[in-house]
Amino acid sequence: MTRGDDRDFERDDWRGDVRIVVTNAPVEYRKERIFSYLPWPVKLVLRLGLLVAGLLAVFVLPNYLDCRGQRDAGMFYYGMTVTACTRQTVYNQIGATQKRFEEIARALGGR
Repeated sequence: MTRGDDRDFERDDWRGDVRIVVTNAPVEYRKERIFSYLPWPVKLVLRLGLLVAGLLAVFVLPNYLDCRGQRDAGMFYYGMTVTACTRQTVYNQIGATQKRFEEIARALGGR
């Protein structure tokens, strides 16, 4: 300690004020999203619509494009349409996936 200090910490008669202030933690500033201003039915439709569009893009679109390519190459038999071909290939894909799951379940059950 230097000699010009106002407070002498070695003396017993010095009493300092201790104040404990409890406040809320500072909140981070979050930019408001436009999505928060939409009513809940619109939000629900957007969420479900995006989910359905994603599922269609993953499962149906590749099969549709494959069927269009087959039609353009002349590989369809008489009366076959792109819609029927797409439906058939999607059903075949679902059946193959179900068969794979059943085989895995049998393999796990046989242990």
